[in-house]
Amino acid sequence: MMEKRLGFGAQGEVQSTNRQSAVKAFDRIEHYLRERDVYFRFRDRGFHAAAGFNVPRLIDYDDELWVVEMEIVRPPFVVDFAGAYLDHPPPFSDEDWQEWETERIELFGDDWDQVKLVMASFRRIKVYLNDVKPGNVTVR
Repeated sequence: MMEKRLGFGAQGEVQSTNRQSAVKAFDRIEHYLRERDVYFRFRDRGFHAAAGFNVPRLIDYDDELWVVEMEIVRPPFVVDFAGAYLDHPPPFSDEDWQEWETERIELFGDDWDQVKLVMASFRRIKVYLNDVKPGNVTVR
C-alpha cells in the first residue's frame, strides 16, 4: 500500500510503501526501460554500493504499468537512474562535459571529489550517471 510521496520530477513520481520500499511510476516508457535496465545491471553484477554510497536493490517491476519497486536506502546513497546510460557515456561534446562538470562542482562543493569516486564505481560496470544532483547523490 502506498504511504507518501517521496519525490517527483520530469520522469515520474516516487512513493513510499508500507513494506519499507519505494515505487517509482514513469510517464514515458523510455525512462522506465532505462531505469529498469540499470537495476537489472545492478542485480546481475551484485552491485549494491558505490564508493561507500548505498544503491537500492530492485524488488519488483511491471512492464505494463511502467513501475519499479526498490528498497529505500539511507545516506549516503545514489538513486534515480532513468537518466543513466548503459554501456556508453552520454553523447556530449567536450564543451558540454566541461559545462556539466562546472555545474556539478557548484552543486556539490567540497563533496565533488567524493561524488566523482561514486561515478567512477558506476562506470566500472558500464553505468554512466547523467542526472547527478544532490537529491540523487546524497552525501549526508
